[in-house]
Amino acid sequence: MLDLNFNNTLKPKQGLLLVAEPFMDSHYFQRSVIFLCEYNEDGSFGFVLNNYLDINFDDISKDLIKINSKISAGGPVDIKDLRYIHTFGDLVPNSVKITDQIHLGGDYNVLIELIKKSDLPETKVRFFLGYCGWFKNQLDEEINEKSWIVVNSSDLNLIMDTNKKDLWQECLQKLGGKYLMFSQIPTNPNNN
Repeated sequence: MLDLNFNNTLKPKQGLLLVAEPFMDSHYFQRSVIFLCEYNEDGSFGFVLNNYLDINFDDISKDLIKINSKISAGGPVDIKDLRYIHTFGDLVPNSVKITDQIHLGGDYNVLIELIKKSDLPETKVRFFLGYCGWFKNQLDEEINEKSWIVVNSSDLNLIMDTNKKDLWQECLQKLGGKYLMFSQIPTNPNNN
């Protein structure tokens, strides 16, 4: 008998990924992958990694930097506010350490100067408009309802590369086993 259960072997925590279960019907979160930036007893927040906007950095910034990175729709909350994660670490004052390699926010002017001096800055910073937020216990309830699969995010490329063609599918394939089969299910099973 085929096991269609999405039991999470990992508990959610800061720095892990949330992968939408294959049959999620939410228009916004269908097949999304979220980088979890905070998880505690008061609530959680993160950024959708695989939902891109049809704008360039030039459209939202007057800082005259050239960066070939897509801007992501990070979530449905505060969609006009620009947020960012980066791999510059403590070089950006007031940034918050999420993982050993990834920091959140910090001094924007310092970040822009570091980008100007960097080779391939698009591999070092990601920009988001909006974020995903959960109230106290809300994310735990969604995970218990099997809406999200919690996945280890040790591959920096999964989080920072905005040129991934199908991040959702890649995350499921890395899990292997039954998830490999689920990664092949079309968005609309009627198209099969």
